[in-house]
Amino acid sequence: MRERILAAAAVEFADRGYAGASIGLIAETAATGKGQVQYHFSAKSDIALDLICSAFSRAPFANVLDDAPPIHGMEAIVASIRGVADAFQNDVRVRAAVRLMREYQLIPATLPTPYVGWVARIGLLLREAEAAEEVPVGLDHDQEAWHLVANFYGVQEISNRLTERTDLPERIEEMLTRALKTLGVTHPNRFL
Repeated sequence: MRERILAAAAVEFADRGYAGASIGLIAETAATGKGQVQYHFSAKSDIALDLICSAFSRAPFANVLDDAPPIHGMEAIVASIRGVADAFQNDVRVRAAVRLMREYQLIPATLPTPYVGWVARIGLLLREAEAAEEVPVGLDHDQEAWHLVANFYGVQEISNRLTERTDLPERIEEMLTRALKTLGVTHPNRFL
């Protein structure tokens, strides 16, 4: 029942935001009563917090892409950005978490700081890329990682506002092409 409630809450938060969703609407979407929702979650903010924490701890933010052999360096960075873009477009729980994070001031709870782990992971992957001679020596890995994630966030936000993310895959490919050129990636086409 708890998972069904979270799935329903994700739909409501993604569509209506924190202020527009209610325990009653979540219960209705979950095909249960308000009492069942309140049995599992004492407040709407608890549901929001659970959704946010689970979305930002799962792949692809955690860079756990699938059961395939591990990838490294620029290949892993590109796969991670594409994976996060896919989640933003196709995973209602991620869309709900992203919307809730934008509305953080409405939620009476201490929310996790988003993207910190992803930025750190991309920084490590840039170090791997440098060691593999995929990027020039001397990049500020942490600064470049921050800018990659910030650039991603801006691209997806504009895509969301203008096309409800229907053009996100092509916009992400454009972003990656520009980012790899800016980073001075050796043979960028092998990663695109």
